[in-house]
Amino acid sequence: MCGIIGYIGNRKASEILLKGLKRLEYRGYDSCGIGIIDNNNLIIKKDVGRVEEVAKKEDFLGLNGNVAIGHNRWATHGHVSKENAHPHTDCKAELCIVHNGIISNYKKLKKELISKGHKFKSQTDSEVIVHLIEEELKKYKNPSEEDYINAVKEVSKKLEGSYAILILNKNFPHLLVGLKNESPLILGVKEDECFLGSDISAFLEWTKEIIPLEDGDIVVLRKYNPNNNCNSSKINNKSINNKNNNKSDKIGAVSVSYSIYNKNNNITNERKKITINWDIESAEKAGYDHFMLKEIMEEPDVVKNSSIICNDEIKELAKALHEYNRIYIVAMGTSLHASMIAEYWFSKLNKLVIACDSSEFLIKGIVDKNTLVIGITQSGETYDTVKAIKYAKEKGAKTATIVNVLGSTATREADITIMMGSGIEISVCATKTYLSQLMILYRLFIEYGEIIGKDMSLYRNELKNIPEYIKEVISEKERINIKNIAKKLTAKNYIFISKGINLPNALEGALKFKEITYLHAEGMSSGFLKHGTISLIDENMDTIALVPPSNSNLFNSVVSNIEEIKARNGKVVGISPVDIDMVDYLIKIPNVLEEVSPFVYAPACQLLAYYKAVELGRDVDKPRGLAKSVTVE
Repeated sequence: MCGIIGYIGNRKASEILLKGLKRLEYRGYDSCGIGIIDNNNLIIKKDVGRVEEVAKKEDFLGLNGNVAIGHNRWATHGHVSKENAHPHTDCKAELCIVHNGIISNYKKLKKELISKGHKFKSQTDSEVIVHLIEEELKKYKNPSEEDYINAVKEVSKKLEGSYAILILNKNFPHLLVGLKNESPLILGVKEDECFLGSDISAFLEWTKEIIPLEDGDIVVLRKYNPNNNCNSSKINNKSINNKNNNKSDKIGAVSVSYSIYNKNNNITNERKKITINWDIESAEKAGYDHFMLKEIMEEPDVVKNSSIICNDEIKELAKALHEYNRIYIVAMGTSLHASMIAEYWFSKLNKLVIACDSSEFLIKGIVDKNTLVIGITQSGETYDTVKAIKYAKEKGAKTATIVNVLGSTATREADITIMMGSGIEISVCATKTYLSQLMILYRLFIEYGEIIGKDMSLYRNELKNIPEYIKEVISEKERINIKNIAKKLTAKNYIFISKGINLPNALEGALKFKEITYLHAEGMSSGFLKHGTISLIDENMDTIALVPPSNSNLFNSVVSNIEEIKARNGKVVGISPVDIDMVDYLIKIPNVLEEVSPFVYAPACQLLAYYKAVELGRDVDKPRGLAKSVTVE
């Protein structure tokens, strides 16, 4: 779950990388570093710490080259140290690489390389990559550019696992090479320069033209002087014409071209260029203290957008729901909780849909050609969910994905793709994307109901009202109330309880609370309390009760459970559409249809977690030990 960025062009590469790494810091912030070709010298700068402090300490901006790679690390192999920070170099310090993913066979490869005399400087799995390239190049007395590219191709055949890799070679200072397999890597193109990154935000400031790379792809970016006889046609490149030589921010008059080799090592022209309509301003805080709060405040607009996009795809998936009897929704974390709410929606239409932890799907999923598997992943790169989709396809199942990132792996693997339309979500803590997922699933519920002849007009009419309900929950008045409640919560342990369709929101509320406050929290059915957990109720264990709407037959049941907690002197925060005298604090939400209620309970839980984390001085947008997109197993 690291962030990588590469640049080749005419600008000062260190400036590009510094900005890109700052935007990718949500993917990992244990350490960072850059490798750059400066006057045909390969220079590495790296250390433990956040991008800003490492860049200043190591003087990133003191480097003047215009071909470079950078990395933000989220540790998986080896502790957090300067030695384990990327980039990694070969024995001669002629090559350097950055890597996102996991090389699953690295121990075997490392043992073989050590037996051949290679000296390793880190404990990472990533370092084997650069030594493998070094070893492969030994086959050539005076390696040519073609030999170098062939060496990289051979190394790719030896690697097992997931990876997005960027490579620099001081002997070929005009080249930047990238490899992709099961980890995200996107090519950004522009006149006279190219970018490679883990996601679009890395280079969105400079180009909106992207080419999503596919598993097995090797991309070669090449600088050349268009006035020389040596040009990109020698390696069958697509050229990017130089039209801006006179710009003041350019260092020289060169062009950049790219070649993409597919998993069969053949040049491919099948990768399509996509124009992204996101604005870099969407990655700014817009005056809020944290991205998380900004993104919560965007929820009404996001949900409105999600209520109108992808009509054809949603109808197609609804038809598939009707055609298949065995249906799974596979997801992880927050996306799994959205899937669990969908279970309740479809159960009201007598349709069995099973929400399944993606990491368990290969173990217990019964999959064949009569199965429909829907993957939900915000990034489109969640390792276990992408793996589950691929597994389902291998078994002949119909597949679909609900995703937020165009061109991501999940969008290319699934038969049906539905975009969430949430825009960039910077905070590690998922908020607006969760509401967007719920809206897509709610629309599927409506479409499916109409296919089987149910009157869904009541639910369809609510589509236009849901954004307004959310606005009530996140209004200034209610935010102040939630902030004050958060300050009064002094316990170290919390239980989030509910019943029915908002039980998954209790689980999600607990997840949000613990991941950014670092306080212990767990979610459960209020009916489960009497089966052991109620013995924990004391002054060190507070309860957050998501009380069902008053129109629900579960309302009285949850209120009864609150009474049991109060009888044991427990403190209770009620999230309820109606006043409940027995609770200590009340977060008031709109009294809506039970089927619509997940949209109003979720923001209340998000705000409670946010304000408690702020009050405790936590790093809200970048909670310790977590990364935005889980792209490793």
